[in-house]
Order: sequence, then structure tokens, then C-alpha cells
Amino acid sequence: MDRKKFFINACSLGMCSCIGSGLLPGNGVFASEKNDTDWKEQFIKYRFAKLIGILDSTLDEDTKTQIIESLGKECSKNSFANNYIDNPDGYFAELRRRWGENAVYDKEKGVIRIETPERDCVCPLIDSKTISKSICQCSVGWQEQTYTTILRKKVKAECVESVIRGSKKCVFEIRILNS
Repeated sequence: MDRKKFFINACSLGMCSCIGSGLLPGNGVFASEKNDTDWKEQFIKYRFAKLIGILDSTLDEDTKTQIIESLGKECSKNSFANNYIDNPDGYFAELRRRWGENAVYDKEKGVIRIETPERDCVCPLIDSKTISKSICQCSVGWQEQTYTTILRKKVKAECVESVIRGSKKCVFEIRILNS
């Protein structure tokens, strides 16, 4: 699916539509929110979860995975990983400092294993209690783009465990591809 078709489909699925009155503060789903920022944050999480659910029910698995991974890759392009090109050890230290994540890099095998502490998903768009498990592919895309940037090599990431899929932590394996 090309980019133009994706945006046309996304808009037709409600991504660009006006907010329905049942979702406005005081009118239903988010009526109990305390202030303007709180209800907007909850609305964004709700709407994002619905969008991912729509992708789940309308797209074939490969197309859906490609779209969700592309979303993660785009998110990564604006991350602090750009400060660590050719410096994976510096990046691993920053992961520990920011999020308490542990990275093990087996250079001989070309495998990086990232393990989070026990916690909820760190993405601000996610309510892990309501989002589809397929959203973990967004993190896969993020990992792939991040390590492709840092290592300047093609990589393939895999979600081994995730909070959204029922684990207490997230674990990713990133394999450096021979190119």
C-alpha cells in the first residue's frame, strides 16, 4: 500500500474525523477527567487504541505489521539515538539512565538483547490495558530504526516478551544482518 492510499484509508477510518460528542468531556467516556490536558491525553490513547483495532480488523497481517512498524521507525527518527551513531555502549548507558533498561551486546553473534524493568509501556500513546497486542510491532520498528541508525548496519528486531502481551517486562532481540 503506498503512502497516499494509507493516509486516505486512515482518514476514512476515522483518524481525521471530528470528535464525536460522546467522547467530549462531560459527555461520556472522559467525563470524569479533571482538566483539559487529562481528558485530551485519555482521548488520544482511546482514539489510538481504536485505530490499531481497526487496522487489526481490516488489514491483512503483513500490511498491518508493515504500517505499525513504519510508525515506530518514524518515531525513532526523532529520538536521542541520533546522538549515539557508532557509539552503542553510550546508547546502552543512556537506556539504563533514562529507563533502567539493560542491554547485552554479543558482538560475536551480532545480537543485542534489550530488557526493560518490570513496568508499563513507556509510549505516551499507549494504555496497555486497552490496546491491541499488535502495537508491539511499533516497538519492533522503533528498535530496528534505532539500531540501524546507531550501528549504521541493517538489523532485524523481534519482540520476545512484552507487557502488552502479558509479561511483566519487555524484551527485544536485535540481530545485525550481514549485508
